[in-house]
Amino acid sequence: MAAEWTDDNTRIITELFVEQVRLGNRPNTHLTPAAYEEVARKFKMLTGKEYKQSQLKNKWDKLKGEYGIFKRLKIQTGGGWNLEKNTVTQDAEWWKKAKKDNPGCGKFKKQGLRNEENLKIMFEDITSDGTDHWNPTSGVPLPSSEALAHAMNIDDIQDLDNEDTEMQPNPSSNSVKRLGKFVHEGSKKPKTAMVMQEQITRIGDVAVQSQSSFESFIRADGASSVKTVMDAVIECGANEGSDEHYIATELFAKRDQREIFMHMSVGSRLAWLRTKYDHKYPK
Repeated sequence: MAAEWTDDNTRIITELFVEQVRLGNRPNTHLTPAAYEEVARKFKMLTGKEYKQSQLKNKWDKLKGEYGIFKRLKIQTGGGWNLEKNTVTQDAEWWKKAKKDNPGCGKFKKQGLRNEENLKIMFEDITSDGTDHWNPTSGVPLPSSEALAHAMNIDDIQDLDNEDTEMQPNPSSNSVKRLGKFVHEGSKKPKTAMVMQEQITRIGDVAVQSQSSFESFIRADGASSVKTVMDAVIECGANEGSDEHYIATELFAKRDQREIFMHMSVGSRLAWLRTKYDHKYPK
């Protein structure tokens, strides 16, 4: 039978997946076969629907993909966040670019990711948000090997042994002897030493740019450190011992949550923490 994934069924399956993850039955990016069998058994018991292991694995992969897209979307917010809808608040032009940079994110334009807390447990440590990839505008400090290869293009280096030269038994005054060969001055190619010097200079330029990016990255990272953010939590009115302060200690172990909080206006932070607490611990 075809799998039917209603909102309730999806919530149930994520809860069952989380149970197996917490039991240590996700050794890599997927659950073990035995874990899928246990999930299928309990899912049938709770919903009356019997799904094959392949159907459960397909659902796992789809949820993982959605979580990765939403995680990257949070990094792209630019400061606009709708607390009620749990998604980005930006204009149509911003969304047009976001959909191009982060394919699939359009589904979250009106409503954020469902079952986010469960998916975070399932996938947080195995899903990339894109910040580990070099981007010239991101401030991430590490240049790729491709950038260095571009800076030092070995193909540009001319090997003197490969030059088209003419052997002269008696060298004339307009030729220069080099490695047992005679090269006419008028047709000489760039010297290896000169080309190497140019490449070294270019590598130095890349290193300087990388250092500058690294320093910018460190400054940005310090702005969202746990200490800085927790100080801001207290400043916005969430005193120690309050529900808002408690939920902050849970949320801000994750860097993306800290960045979202620090992008908000000071006046909206306390209400956001209250909403997060009520969502996780409904009365």
